[in-house]
Amino acid sequence: MRPVLILGFLIAATQASAQNCPDFFRFVDFGLQDSEGRFIRGGPIFRGESLEGRSLLIREQTQCRAIRDIASDGHGNPVPVVTSMTYDVKKTDVELTSLRVSYVEDTWVAADENSEQHRRNLVAARTVRGQNSLCVVSSDQMSCQVVSPYLSDVDLVIYCDRTQCRMPVLGVAETIHVSAEWAVDAKIWNDPKIAGDVIFEKVQEIHAFLEPLTSGL
Repeated sequence: MRPVLILGFLIAATQASAQNCPDFFRFVDFGLQDSEGRFIRGGPIFRGESLEGRSLLIREQTQCRAIRDIASDGHGNPVPVVTSMTYDVKKTDVELTSLRVSYVEDTWVAADENSEQHRRNLVAARTVRGQNSLCVVSSDQMSCQVVSPYLSDVDLVIYCDRTQCRMPVLGVAETIHVSAEWAVDAKIWNDPKIAGDVIFEKVQEIHAFLEPLTSGL
């Protein structure tokens, strides 16, 4: 169990409607399901801005739930309950082409489905084992399972071709996962023995960016 970080400045709820995302917000809440299956506030919190106050999200690609009872931060700004949010990768200090945090009904199921192709690859192509990874390499495709910085029992598999790497499911909580894409580093094809290490480092960079922005994970 990872330690919980507390955002002490989140205060009492407001009755404002959250059917559409507010015009301005600094934090988002991924919500909780009550005993009747309805979503309510009080889930894991993510910052929508940097610690220096710079907005980090692509607002039109952030999806909010229709929740009446939402919280406010210490400045009175609403904290919407969201299903997904997309970061502006130009503001992440990580070389990516996309970065998204999304709600999923079951992180373990999503990760297992994502790793299915990798498991098939294991019996059909050359494998390369690293300190924190197991990669399968063919002439123009590669899949690597690496150690996750979050849930250790949730498979983390990244798929790469000659131009791009895709991380469809990085499980960060029971119902939250991160997806990302980045331009492939040519050296993983020049020397596949280091592919797992290079990909693992990229995952660590993503984790280092997200970690200060999260609470309750």
